[in-house]
Amino acid sequence: MDISAFSDDNFDAAEWINKTYKNSENSQSKDVFVSSKLRKLQLYVQQVNSALEDTSQQVIQNMPRIMKEATVLAAETETLRKTMNGVQNEIAKVQRETSALGKLERLDDLKSKLQNAKQALQETDGWGKLTSELDDLLERNDINLSSEKLLALQKSLAAQQGLPGQLEREIQVEDFKNRLEAIASPFVVQCFTSGDVEQSKKYVTIFNTMDRLSQLKQYYRTVQKNLLQQNWIEITDAAENSGSNRFLRDFYDLLIEFFHKQQKWCQQVFDTNSEPILLISELLVSLQPNRESVILSALKRTSDKLETIKELSDANLYLGSSFIRILSTQQHSNDSIAALCESIYNYFHIFIKQYSNMEQSWLSTNLNELTLNENTAAETIRNLEISNAKVIQWIDKSMQRCSDITQNCAIASMINVLQQFLKKYLENFKKAQLKLQASRSINEDWSLLQLCINLLQRLGELQVYVVSIEKRLTASIVEKNSQTIQNCGNFEYKIIGKRDENEFAKLVTLIKEKEISTFTPNDEGNYKNYLLEQVFEVIKKICIEIHDTTLSTAFSPAENYFKNIDLSESVGNSSTIGASSSADDVELPDYSFAPQEYITQIGQYLLTLPQHLEPLLLSPSEPLKIALKLSDDKYSRNTPSADILLSLISEECCALYQENINRVSSLSGSASKQLAIDIEYLGSVLEELGLTLNTHLNQTAQLLRAPNEKYLQLSSGCDPRLVTFIRQIRNIPSTV
Repeated sequence: MDISAFSDDNFDAAEWINKTYKNSENSQSKDVFVSSKLRKLQLYVQQVNSALEDTSQQVIQNMPRIMKEATVLAAETETLRKTMNGVQNEIAKVQRETSALGKLERLDDLKSKLQNAKQALQETDGWGKLTSELDDLLERNDINLSSEKLLALQKSLAAQQGLPGQLEREIQVEDFKNRLEAIASPFVVQCFTSGDVEQSKKYVTIFNTMDRLSQLKQYYRTVQKNLLQQNWIEITDAAENSGSNRFLRDFYDLLIEFFHKQQKWCQQVFDTNSEPILLISELLVSLQPNRESVILSALKRTSDKLETIKELSDANLYLGSSFIRILSTQQHSNDSIAALCESIYNYFHIFIKQYSNMEQSWLSTNLNELTLNENTAAETIRNLEISNAKVIQWIDKSMQRCSDITQNCAIASMINVLQQFLKKYLENFKKAQLKLQASRSINEDWSLLQLCINLLQRLGELQVYVVSIEKRLTASIVEKNSQTIQNCGNFEYKIIGKRDENEFAKLVTLIKEKEISTFTPNDEGNYKNYLLEQVFEVIKKICIEIHDTTLSTAFSPAENYFKNIDLSESVGNSSTIGASSSADDVELPDYSFAPQEYITQIGQYLLTLPQHLEPLLLSPSEPLKIALKLSDDKYSRNTPSADILLSLISEECCALYQENINRVSSLSGSASKQLAIDIEYLGSVLEELGLTLNTHLNQTAQLLRAPNEKYLQLSSGCDPRLVTFIRQIRNIPSTV
């Protein structure tokens, strides 16, 4: 039995028992197991108690000896302490007696200084000789030996550090360096121009000994820039003589070829390939004539400015993408790459600012060349259908150019250009609507109604396209903003200038606030704060005006009937069956009355409307449906558009009928009933069309039929003002 577990700090009796039982014979019963283990444990306890007793007896017996040994150890410790104090006193005595060692150290230090001074004096004695020899060598233009002597002179200068006249010696050495550089510079220019690697390496060593390697690299860059500057002049002169716009692309091709060659050359000579990057960065910003003036000259001599500026922008992007491929496998500092990017792209910012004006001019010219407003409304609307396709094509080209030429850096100004262009184009829809309005007739004119619907559809098509522009502009702004935040591409145009940055930031804020990315063609209504807000508002306004013209065209015949009828005279002179006009005070039965001609004519006209409206509006196209929704929110219901237009016409009819009734000053009893019969007839016609009279007319008919003696009782629940009006025209006393 393993009892080692009893010494564990985390001993668990139950766990130990279960584990021991598990390891025992399976045939053994629990009672037998417990009894066996219990006997063994009791035996172990007895053994432990016995061992403890023996150990205690031994400790008690040895205690006097332990105390004696402790007393002896304390005495020995005291003796050791006294001995250590004596040793410490002896050490202090030795230090006092040997203080002469410090003097020896000072003397050795003085000796070293004297030796250094001696060496410096020797160098001073040789300084004059070295300067004289170096001066002679420089007079003879011996560059190699002068370099060696100058190196020795620099070592001598370092050896004399701290001696009087140091500043004068430094000035003298610097003067020798300047003279040597002046002598070597023509040869440096010559070997850099010819590309002589071995000679160039020699001058790298010479300038390195003078600590002027940076000046040598500047010589290199100056020489190469002069050569490239001459190439630039030749290319631009040739382009001006030929009228070509490839001068940037040709020069950039030359730069890329130059870059490849010079990287290998610089690696051999300077042991680095970073010099060509700095060289090209400096060159591009110092070209004479500068790129801006050459591009301006090219724009002046061309008639197609947009194509020219696109070709030149493509050249910039071509150079940038070429360097992306070249530098992707090389290691260069971020500062040098940033300087290269700025030299390629930043100069073009002035043309990016002018770009929107070019687009505005191009769009305006195209719009002015459109022939839209013909003599008739039908011809004008047909032209608008054709011009819609052209306008859409023009805007697509402009937006693509904005991306290609400016990488959407000019998108803020382009939004203003597009808004002004579309608003000007929409004026043609307004003119067409006015022509339709002027063509209205009091007679039925279904062709004019068809033209109104066609014009609405054309405007709906434009609305759908403007929505797609909104989405594209939004996506472009979001993408540009993401690139700006992440700085994912150095080789690209950037939005430069506080004003342009603020304008772009406003667009980003607008998109975030309104979540225009979820904009759909069904979001008609309030377009406040959208990118093309002004255009949407103009479209909505013109849609409403065209719809009003459509409604007035459809309602015109019925309106004419109402305008040409005087209800006071009509119902007063109406003929009734079996009654004379002198018997107005006699209450006649309903069959004695028939609807008058004016209301039957209106009813017949209303009944013919569905057959003319349904072909137009039963299954409207998506653009027409959008235009109708913009015109009136009622078209958003899940109801056929023809039924909605018919309901609007009936509302107009009821409203105009009520206006005519309101002009009646007095009605007799039979005239009141006649007017009620007419109103009820109109109600029957509307019911046939699936419509109803408005509440006002229903109450009017009810009050006109009410007997005088029951008028107040039957008028309960009606409009109080209407109750008073009908009572007055029927001459019913208020006390009845």
